[in-house]
Amino acid sequence: MSRVVFRRNNEEAVMKAFAERVIRAARLNLGATRSIRYNDGSFKRRRNVSTGKLKDTITSVTGIAPHPAVDFFFERYGVFLDEGVDGVKYRAPGNSRFSFRKRQPPTRFIEEWMRQRRIKVRDLKTGQFIKQSAQNKKTAAFLIGRSIKQRGIPKTEWFSQAFRQELDKLPPEFVEALNKDVEEFLKEVKPF
Repeated sequence: MSRVVFRRNNEEAVMKAFAERVIRAARLNLGATRSIRYNDGSFKRRRNVSTGKLKDTITSVTGIAPHPAVDFFFERYGVFLDEGVDGVKYRAPGNSRFSFRKRQPPTRFIEEWMRQRRIKVRDLKTGQFIKQSAQNKKTAAFLIGRSIKQRGIPKTEWFSQAFRQELDKLPPEFVEALNKDVEEFLKEVKPF
């Protein structure tokens, strides 16, 4: 007795192409200058990328058995950028599942961000640049962290927007691929 295996080559190819399109669109969203609505209601044009590390870590894994699936992976803070984080004073639009109610962001990450962006420390009263000592940088990082805790992180939807756009394109392509796989399967099956 011979066994005929149902292959899903076309479905898998469509899922891989879908994942590649989502990743490409998400990387474009990160690098593009866009208007972002902050938690306090103001709008500002900015880019979401500081070092490019988040853009470089976006990957995907596709699988077909027992059902089609795609998993996307990226740096942990990408989720916070995508969904936003509620601050103590202001909430992210659409209510985020994350908040800074109890703790503020760690200063070591803010200090690293300041170093990468070459942010210079200024005097709070005069606005003039002051000595860039380790203590002054630590103080500035603490103050920036406190501001982030108060205001939160704005919702950017850099990944969800790309995913939704590509998902709208997927169903017709996927049905066509499924039809091709079934046709190929029926060609292999021989009548008894």
